[in-house]
Amino acid sequence: MKKLLVPVLIILSVTAVCLAQTGKKLVSFEQLFPISQQRQMGLHKLTTKEKEALRAHVEGLLVQIASSSKATRSGGAYAGVGGGHWIQKNVDSGTYMILEDGSLWQIDPIDKVDAMLWLPISNITVTESSSGSPGYDYLLINTDDGEKAHAKYMGQK
Repeated sequence: MKKLLVPVLIILSVTAVCLAQTGKKLVSFEQLFPISQQRQMGLHKLTTKEKEALRAHVEGLLVQIASSSKATRSGGAYAGVGGGHWIQKNVDSGTYMILEDGSLWQIDPIDKVDAMLWLPISNITVTESSSGSPGYDYLLINTDDGEKAHAKYMGQK
């Protein structure tokens, strides 16, 4: 399933960038959040206006990531390896981190539990690592509390 997911995401990303330039809605709320899962996530309680706002926000994030010139590790290495960084924003309870230099990091799902409580302004050291899940080639070290999380460099915000 994981092998199929990558090509599908690439195709969707390219399509999303192209369609976004036309100003048309790329995906429906139900495509992003299937009805069978809306109740589990509490999304069934949202108004139509709130659902549209959430859909537009998620669509915007997908387009931003897809159009990034450095969307994956193969698209470029992170030039800021080392210390002196700090968290600008912890996105979606540790799913992503944005550092002060605008770099966007996807946290390895295995390490998300460690990163979910990291606070903005926490000091971070970035190192290369070969011990994370495939594709998570960096290690973010929260030097304030000593916690670590493997991460994938997603480019600049």
